[in-house]
Amino acid sequence: MTGLPPSRDDLEEFLADDQPDAFERLVDRLLSSPHCGERWGRHWLDVARWAETEGYESNHPRSSAWRYRDDVVATFNANKPFDRFLTEQLAGDELQPYSDENLIATGFLAAARISSNEEDKWLQRNTGLVDIVNTTGSAFLGLTLSCAQCHNHKFDPITIRDYYRLHGYFVRGQPQPFALKEAVPNSPSDARRISEYQAAVTLKQSLFEAARQRSDCATEHARL
Repeated sequence: MTGLPPSRDDLEEFLADDQPDAFERLVDRLLSSPHCGERWGRHWLDVARWAETEGYESNHPRSSAWRYRDDVVATFNANKPFDRFLTEQLAGDELQPYSDENLIATGFLAAARISSNEEDKWLQRNTGLVDIVNTTGSAFLGLTLSCAQCHNHKFDPITIRDYYRLHGYFVRGQPQPFALKEAVPNSPSDARRISEYQAAVTLKQSLFEAARQRSDCATEHARL
């Protein structure tokens, strides 16, 4: 239930408890543990393809991805009803009254892979939309909709028209940065950064920029 083995003290306490409801009380204690949400929330994060980077070759970091992870863990620990959970995942930004919690829940949609190195911006946008449609189908419908992206599904009663009708629902949205209303602390990993971290980031950026300028000069000389 928590993914953690019992400590020796916990084991001895349970074995010494001869009350008839000992097992039930143990289950209740484990369910109320914050580790329970961490244990089971990770399974949903796998389904929702959560990651701290964008994917593809550029794979830029997502500095605020931890907020969605922590929100999922808190949701499991709060035993939130699944219908409410589903609504927040797909349309939390449309719920009234507005709340930061609902907006963070739409990280399910924003977790889509982004090919930020793609020069064709229409293709870049559609790649993210396709990822959202496919994950929504597998997570909430239990169907592999991805087959119908290019042709009618060969096994399930899903046509390519059905696929792009669902696709059209998400076209109206666009992942982008939002400022939360309430002050939220930085990522827990920020507190563990060594003092030289920012200097290293600055150095890395300067090296990338120097390499880019050399590449531009080489390209220009080749044209000449």
